[in-house]
Amino acid sequence: MELTFDDKTLENLKEIATEAGLTVEGLIMCVMEQFVNNKGGRVYTGRWSGGEEDGVKGFRYCVQWPFRPGFKEARGGEVKRWSK
Repeated sequence: MELTFDDKTLENLKEIATEAGLTVEGLIMCVMEQFVNNKGGRVYTGRWSGGEEDGVKGFRYCVQWPFRPGFKEARGGEVKRWSK
């Protein structure tokens, strides 16, 4: 899987990853695991009339984060792979 982010998002990801002592990949994996495995995480969609470009209507994506914090218990192999 290959992901690309705009400059501001990547800068923020790097800052948060550095604070946590993780690689950007490790941070993304921890965050996404908690989002999808804890109850309450959803993405809602709907039309967005202001976002039309080249005849394609825009869409809004509303991200609802899980209701409770999650804890990732990383095994040594993950720590080794994700640590800086």
